[in-house]
Amino acid sequence: MAKRKGGLQKVSKASCQRLGKQKVIARNRQHQIEGGNRKVGATVSYDDYQRILCIGDGNFSFARALVRKLEGQGRLLTATAYDTKETVWEKYEEGSDPVSEIVEELQGCDAAVYFAVDATQIVKTLKAAKNRQRAQQLPDAFDRIIFNFPHVGLGIKDQDVNVRKNQQMLSRFFFSACEVLNPDGEIHVTLKEGKPYSLWNVVSLAHHATQGMLTLKTMCAFHPADYPGLSAATSQQQ
Repeated sequence: MAKRKGGLQKVSKASCQRLGKQKVIARNRQHQIEGGNRKVGATVSYDDYQRILCIGDGNFSFARALVRKLEGQGRLLTATAYDTKETVWEKYEEGSDPVSEIVEELQGCDAAVYFAVDATQIVKTLKAAKNRQRAQQLPDAFDRIIFNFPHVGLGIKDQDVNVRKNQQMLSRFFFSACEVLNPDGEIHVTLKEGKPYSLWNVVSLAHHATQGMLTLKTMCAFHPADYPGLSAATSQQQ
């Protein structure tokens, strides 16, 4: 299996040891639709002039890997976790790659790190996190919003209920993300391939949840090996 990345970006989730699918979702503008392609071999690149928001980055290892790819230029990167700081430390501080060192590296590269940010209420919870941490001013909007391997993390065994809960979460995420997405911006979502993820119908969700504001731009391969230091993080309810 392979992961792909896409502009309304849509991605299929896979474990960190395997390839995956990433879908790119973008504003529904004609030039973006015409310019999009769905070549699985394509990859998505990021630049240090882009304002990037990482959503649900449990242990912040993706944000760290991204900053490293940007040669330490993290000034325009905002990394967030759904959990509180206390929970993040409890879950990820032990082991060979403690989260405190990851956060320290990010902040040393001038990246912003926030806790307790809800993917379905980005404006409200990101502002609250900024105020709690007495941080610098947030960007008004972002050029790229990245949500890798979204999942409600409820441990639901009933597949139909599981699918419905994740669809509800993603629908609210797409609507929320549009409030902080630049007109020419993209949302990048990475999902594991196969069921139940294929049943989520992410592209359709994004389009309908935003009343047509978002559409699939492209899908491309997501290679965890392209992000050295990326490690898996368990989900909690979004």
